[in-house]
Amino acid sequence: MRTIPTTRGFTLIELVIAVSVLALLATLAIPMYASIVASNRTRAAAYSLVSALTLARSEAVKRNVPVSVLPLGGGWQAGWEVETGGTMIARNEPAPSLTLSGPLAGVSYQPNGRLSTPGMVLFTVSATTGYTRCVMIDPGGRATLNPGERNDGSCV
Repeated sequence: MRTIPTTRGFTLIELVIAVSVLALLATLAIPMYASIVASNRTRAAAYSLVSALTLARSEAVKRNVPVSVLPLGGGWQAGWEVETGGTMIARNEPAPSLTLSGPLAGVSYQPNGRLSTPGMVLFTVSATTGYTRCVMIDPGGRATLNPGERNDGSCV
């Protein structure tokens, strides 16, 4: 008795339909993925800035000397470093495609952990897609990140 050979695999029509469905899903998913990436980059850079400010404050208290967080090169866009008396303690370079703004002279902490300048200090970290995170430093020197992310570029 002879058996009928069975073919394995996909037909050309099945393959074309599967690729079409995959292309449609990719077309819908890529814009959402780009906004997630922009949101995550903004959040990571803001957390990194808060971490650097917290490190500077704790080092000022620990070493009993003034410690500063200064923008590198052309401003906060190029990154920032924590330094005391010309000695670098830490350095950070932000993720690409972000806009960072803050005081051009940097932020300096006194040996008691307070800011050297009076008043609140505000930093904004924005992605080109509009996601914005705000870092605020109160006069006591504590850096905090705003609780939510805004899509309109504001910090209020």
